[in-house]
Amino acid sequence: MTIKWGKPAVCLLVSATIVSGCGGSGDGGKGELGGQVQPNGGEALKPVTLTLYNAQPGAVDFEKMGILEAVKKKFPHITLQLFKREKGMEYTDWITAQTAVDIIYDSTAFTVSSIKQNGLHVDLQEQIKLHNFKLDTFEPNVLAHAMSTNSEGKLYGLPFTMNRYGLFYNKNLFDRFGAAYPKDGLTWDEVYDLAKRLTRTDAGTTYYGFTAVPNNIMLNNQLSLSPLDPKEDKAAMNTDGWKLLLNNLRRFGEIPNNKFVPVTESVKGTVAMVLDSGAVSQAGSDLDWDVASVPELPQKPKTGFKPASLSLFLSSTSQHKDEAFRVMAFLVSSEFQAKLTRQAVGTPLADPEVRKAFGQDLPQWKGKNVQALYYYPDAPAFPPRAEQLTNVGVNFTKLLESPDDTNTILRNFDEEINKAIQAEKAKLQAK
Repeated sequence: MTIKWGKPAVCLLVSATIVSGCGGSGDGGKGELGGQVQPNGGEALKPVTLTLYNAQPGAVDFEKMGILEAVKKKFPHITLQLFKREKGMEYTDWITAQTAVDIIYDSTAFTVSSIKQNGLHVDLQEQIKLHNFKLDTFEPNVLAHAMSTNSEGKLYGLPFTMNRYGLFYNKNLFDRFGAAYPKDGLTWDEVYDLAKRLTRTDAGTTYYGFTAVPNNIMLNNQLSLSPLDPKEDKAAMNTDGWKLLLNNLRRFGEIPNNKFVPVTESVKGTVAMVLDSGAVSQAGSDLDWDVASVPELPQKPKTGFKPASLSLFLSSTSQHKDEAFRVMAFLVSSEFQAKLTRQAVGTPLADPEVRKAFGQDLPQWKGKNVQALYYYPDAPAFPPRAEQLTNVGVNFTKLLESPDDTNTILRNFDEEINKAIQAEKAKLQAK
């Protein structure tokens, strides 16, 4: 059931940069999206305060990146106030307090678990038609992913940012050990051969040939496989596809002296290659690095990873849905996305000019092969999963740590997931 609240019952204590007050009033004029349309023959638009809940504060800093100021400049009558997810500010806290939130920023993958199951969802079809919003600006598989997160295939949020994966490499180590730099279009086998060559101990220091975050690589896999069955309350890991993915990744951890160290280790200069969205870019100027495309999987040629996007959701608690959608649409426009990508934020848009701008405002990205991050199209989305089914988290890291053979690992993991599903079902039924 969709929650509908009137005036917020309480004000939230938020950042000092937020103007005081629980919200504004008045509805802006309708018309073409993003324009400063003034209703009734040019009357000034009434001031409106919109509240945005940042459920992923580690992904984007709305204040430091100038998002609040940009909204104010574009829509002078709108003030966008912000509060972020933290202890005491979880979904349940502000829902219980009946605080009216207008826009929610969260992972697209949490469309059901965070947005829909809390009754905060709004089908955007009406707003899209009202404002003549063009969905074809999004990369097709990014949009498909957003619509496949729920069984109805509806769009509840506009993709706003996303992780763009690449094969980042330490040129210092490649030079030191006489290896050619990775190039766009390498296969997983070619990356594996490089990892074996560059994993070594030299002058008492261990150098790792390759690392990644296993959870990211497996969950956003290039075969578009889901760990959960789309039609039944059970796991779907014990398959040939998952066997291929697991064997492909675990072999890197079986290289003598190599292991999946945290990707943040790459800034120390001891990792030759890291498949990631840019941790190495935080290294100091003494580390010479660049990036190539993600490795190609022969069974799924010329395909990147499944989109790891985050979306702006129009909240059912909003009393200013028209203005809120205008702000959302502005933030996903080519005009504003170019400003974000210049700060090394991945874009969900298909616009090549926006993509080319990646990292241009940051000195550490100057001269880097940033188009490698968009070298392959994103993998198709998972099939939609029936909404009445039970969702559980899946930790892929333990798959790489097990000494068992791949068939045993996947069979046991299936059983473990099935037990977790039954435990979660029992918990939900007890409520």
